Amino acid sequence: MTSTLPPEARMGNDIARQFAHLPHEAAADAIAAHLERFWDPRMKATLHTLVITHDDSLDPLLVAAEARLAVQP
Repeated sequence: MTSTLPPEARMGNDIARQFAHLPHEAAADAIAAHLERFWDPRMKATLHTLVITHDDSLDPLLVAAEARLAVQP
């Protein structure tokens, strides 16, 4: 089966699931820290685009985490 999700959505959702056991704010903070540490700027920019276009495939925790990322021009 081929996934039609962008890789950033698929990987971000996987990361969100790993932190879903935490309280919402703590999970979003942990996800944001992971993205800052391990994702390159292009990946974060793609995720930002997915969030601002209201991509329904994104986990709500991932959306909350993306809001915590420093926006890079």
